[in-house]
Amino acid sequence: MAVAPIRVLRRVARPVGFVLYGLAAAIAVCALAGVLFDAIGFVRPAVDQGSTMSLWASAGLTALAGGVLHASGSPMAVADLTRRDALVLTALIWLAASVFGALPYVVDAGMHPVDALFESASGFTTTGATVVGDIEGTLSRPVLLWRSLTQWAGGMGIVVLFVAIFPRVGAGGKKIFKAEVPGPVAGGLVPRIGETAMWLYAMYVAMTVILGAILVGLGMPLFESVCHAFTTVSTGGFSTRDASVAGFANPAVEWVLAAFMLASGVNFGLYYGVLRTRRLSLFLRSSEFRGYVALVLAVASLFFFMNRGMDGGRSVLEGARYAVFTTATFVTSTGFGTEDYMQFSPSSLGLVLLLMVVGGCAGSTAGGLKMSRVLLVLETLRAQVKRAVRPNVVHVVRMEGRAVDQQLLLEVSAFVALFFVSLAVGAFALTAIEDVSLGTAFGAMLTCLSNMGPAPFHGGTDNFVVYGPTAKLLFTYAMVLGRLEFMTLLALVVPAVWEP
Repeated sequence: MAVAPIRVLRRVARPVGFVLYGLAAAIAVCALAGVLFDAIGFVRPAVDQGSTMSLWASAGLTALAGGVLHASGSPMAVADLTRRDALVLTALIWLAASVFGALPYVVDAGMHPVDALFESASGFTTTGATVVGDIEGTLSRPVLLWRSLTQWAGGMGIVVLFVAIFPRVGAGGKKIFKAEVPGPVAGGLVPRIGETAMWLYAMYVAMTVILGAILVGLGMPLFESVCHAFTTVSTGGFSTRDASVAGFANPAVEWVLAAFMLASGVNFGLYYGVLRTRRLSLFLRSSEFRGYVALVLAVASLFFFMNRGMDGGRSVLEGARYAVFTTATFVTSTGFGTEDYMQFSPSSLGLVLLLMVVGGCAGSTAGGLKMSRVLLVLETLRAQVKRAVRPNVVHVVRMEGRAVDQQLLLEVSAFVALFFVSLAVGAFALTAIEDVSLGTAFGAMLTCLSNMGPAPFHGGTDNFVVYGPTAKLLFTYAMVLGRLEFMTLLALVVPAVWEP
């Protein structure tokens, strides 16, 4: 039996090695950026000293690990991967990315390995939670760029990027794609997975470039424009400043970021469908999109009226900006901040809780349960209520005019149950590990499981600095568990996965 796991690991070692090669190249790009910063004097000497060499070393170690995995793997075509292999491969890619992505934090910033792993996993999962209490005084420019780049890579998905780069993965690519793409539906995506991945990343890159150019035009420095374009389109939320977006004090920037956050919370498959058919009506025909827009408008309106009195009163335009930005940053799980959420009223925090649970659309970079699952659960409940009144009548659950397969409804129900069970177990475990209240534990676990970032239910600062190593490892596991939507990671503990 011991041979079976080794055989499975060897089957997926080569693809993981290829991903580490890509990771090493990305770290090297950040190191090269550091060289350019030094050349033009675009540095903060107290922080940036020695950063370039440390990133080159991190890139070298990552490439070396990739080489070892590539050499030890079985010479098998990725197209021959089974569903089991795809699950193991996806999980190992995310584990390897989180571990080796932590190297720049350890080598350059001198962070504790557990803290570095937390920060790396938070980046790749686009959670945006941080254990760095002084971002501007601790992280060098190249590491800040790497920090933002991890979120950009993780936003659309490391594995989807792998499928896009290696389009000849065939049937194996389809299994890998399905193991990672979030949400129960993928409307608008083309049957050929390699082509789908390429189109998704093309749109992703285009949105990033457009946003970066707009931010530069609005007066944001080039370096910070690039970083915030990465972390906005990925709905990650890492910022280059301790005060987050509020540090720029630029209302136009906040409006633009809010717009791009909301756009990134929409199913990218829907965008492709519109581009392919040139029919904007596809947006209106999507019940998930309509539900997403309705939720945003309703919550933003409530925020506007409920928080008018903050900071001694605001103008109508300021109130609207804060309401839209706050709604956008929470519903898309981005986590940028423009104000102190701890000052919110209990009813406002209730709205925040709703947004953190629901999240954006399936097939987007946002976290949470996803709007499509919420709609399916509501439709199932409605059908059950009707069945209770008229048990002899068949009540079919429909979405966008089509009957929903019972297997999909079962999968959605299982996902929702796993989400809340994991939330409860995680909160209980955190109260046993740390001396925190149940409310704080609940908020922290919800932040990580929904890949949210901010922790508005904390009693103190909005970061995870105060927690011990064991709690941070628990949070790290929760972030990856939520990003891979439970099944991929939990499947690894099923004995059948490792059997011959």
